[in-house]
Amino acid sequence: MNIGSIVLGILAFVVLLSVIIIIHELGHLITAKKFGVYCHEFSIGMGPRLWHHQFKETTLSLRAIPFGGYVMMAGEDDGSEEVEEMKNVPENRRLNGIAAWKQVIIMAAGAFMNIMLAWVILIGINMVQGYVVVDTDPIIYEVQEGSPADTAGLQAGDEIIALETGGEVLRDMSSTRLNEQLQYYHDEAKLTVLRDGEEVSVNITPEYDEESKVWQIGVTLSARAEPITKLQAFGVATGQMGEYSTMIIRGIQNIVQGIGLDSVSGPVGIYQVTAETASMGLLPFLSLLALFSLNIGIFNLLPIPVLDGGRIVIVVLEKLFRRKLKESVLNVIMLGSFALVIGLMIFATFNDVSRLF
Repeated sequence: MNIGSIVLGILAFVVLLSVIIIIHELGHLITAKKFGVYCHEFSIGMGPRLWHHQFKETTLSLRAIPFGGYVMMAGEDDGSEEVEEMKNVPENRRLNGIAAWKQVIIMAAGAFMNIMLAWVILIGINMVQGYVVVDTDPIIYEVQEGSPADTAGLQAGDEIIALETGGEVLRDMSSTRLNEQLQYYHDEAKLTVLRDGEEVSVNITPEYDEESKVWQIGVTLSARAEPITKLQAFGVATGQMGEYSTMIIRGIQNIVQGIGLDSVSGPVGIYQVTAETASMGLLPFLSLLALFSLNIGIFNLLPIPVLDGGRIVIVVLEKLFRRKLKESVLNVIMLGSFALVIGLMIFATFNDVSRLF
């Protein structure tokens, strides 16, 4: 890898993270301002401050570590009270002092902005391309030499009609559904194909692909491209959002169930994928940006207390039971969930590093 590729990869990685973080935090900031919540600081990045600018009552900050960001609001947590300007903020300008439904909107706005960013990018990509790859029946177009599929005797032209993994049998699959099912499964699977009008069953064990970071059997499935108008791009993008969301949710379910944990990627893996995609051109990079933005949006809505989704659950429960959680209990919950998220990040980073050696 030459210096130019390394620089391009780093720049693409920083742009990817920055855009996703800025859009997410802007969602929180705009809605908080709309409801009159006092926002002391809008920060992109963490750690030492590199730059700041005072915009009315809010300080805009750029910090050294491009992982994360935040909007410091009055009444959000105890840390905000350490700032002198926030000690005397009136109750109606504090996050925990406004109506519960307004708090929920503010907390959900970041994820909403990430999801909307993904949708807008996909619309733009479809408009520029002018065509869309249609999901088809899983018919094998090519078998890679020496791959598990080759070893199992699969052939070009075979139509995969059934997949058995761990006792579960799937039929009537699309190419997308088949790929989703196999990419996190690394035990032996049974494939049934239709060949010359006859059903043929083979046992096959996927292999881990270092480049794509998923498990594969070594086949290329047939695809079909259809032209679309600019107006149709909206509908196509919406359909893609549904497909990608389903894929992401299934991936999260697999992680919870302990399936495909060795394919979970952290910052190092994300950098590698970003660098490789950026070298392929603008549209592939924008596609990746859309997918990551959607991923972040959905992940942030999970009911984990340290995430926006978890905080929404807490606000709703407090409203339903008409009582606030004790501060000591809330601190324990937040600390535990924070440890869970950090532990997952450490595990993912360990996966990344272990793949390098």
